[in-house]
Amino acid sequence: MGKSRLLPLLPLLLLCACGRPAVPAPAAAIPAIRVQVAPVALSARAIPVRASGVVARRTEAQLAFKVGGVVRDVLVRAGDEVAAGQVLASLDLAEIDAQLAQARSGVEKARRDRDRAAELQERHVVSTELAQNAATGLEQAEASLRIAEFNRLHAVVTAPTAGRVLRRLVEPNEMVAPSKAAVLFASNEEGWIARAGIAERDVVRLQIGNPVTVQAAGQPPLQGEVVQIAGATDPFTHTTEVEVRLTTAPAALRSGSVADLEIQPAEVASRPVVPVTALVEGDGRAAHVFVLSADGRAVRRQPVTVEAVDAGMAFLATALPAGARVAVSGAEFLREDVPVEVTP
Repeated sequence: MGKSRLLPLLPLLLLCACGRPAVPAPAAAIPAIRVQVAPVALSARAIPVRASGVVARRTEAQLAFKVGGVVRDVLVRAGDEVAAGQVLASLDLAEIDAQLAQARSGVEKARRDRDRAAELQERHVVSTELAQNAATGLEQAEASLRIAEFNRLHAVVTAPTAGRVLRRLVEPNEMVAPSKAAVLFASNEEGWIARAGIAERDVVRLQIGNPVTVQAAGQPPLQGEVVQIAGATDPFTHTTEVEVRLTTAPAALRSGSVADLEIQPAEVASRPVVPVTALVEGDGRAAHVFVLSADGRAVRRQPVTVEAVDAGMAFLATALPAGARVAVSGAEFLREDVPVEVTP
């Protein structure tokens, strides 16, 4: 009889059970992302300017014959060390000496003509004009003699200072034209320099006196300083030539060798520096870093502007809070709504 009373109530109980809301299961906790962090440093160091250049002696010149003729002797070869005044090459002097003798004879004749004209003028035998013409003739003959003597002097090429012959440009019995270079000569007395073309964005950071490190193949690092910055930019390469004087002489470097230059500009205002691995979502100079919260359990996404990158460090133009720490490992997986766990 009890069962018969429960049967009419069964549909009502089932209906109440279906309308009751289900109790949700506890949500799983979001796992923390493990990251490594580094403190933000401040640095006033300027980013070095790096470029490739050419190392050479400061004074290099093509020593040439003043007049044309036949080469008689070439007494040196490339690489020879020479003393000041040493004869390097000479022309056949037969014709040149003949012209010199002719000029000397012309001076002697012109002097006799002048003296005779002056004596006759005193006797009123010739006019004053003729005597003046004779004096002018002597001046012209003496000028011709000086020209002949100058040509004779420069028919022989000598070393102006102690130095080295870089290249031999003529050979004996060769017919050469006036001003033909005989040897390429480098002086030892004015030291060595390096020249490099610096991009416009970098040359504005340089000053006379900036220290420079020069690294050539097979040589220990050489030290120098900026001594000259060109006043014009090359219109084709858009670079400005910078000259560096080497304060340490290279032991066995040849003129014209290629070297790498690292120029250190003067210090600048302090700005934040972080490891390059802290940067994410970089686009040109724009990037982001994740700054760790004070409790070390969360991060904040911070946009930054990168001034430059050097030696694995990013120099920022954006101010960051003092004492801030940024994620350097695992930053690529971070979001602001995800907890973090700092690992050593």
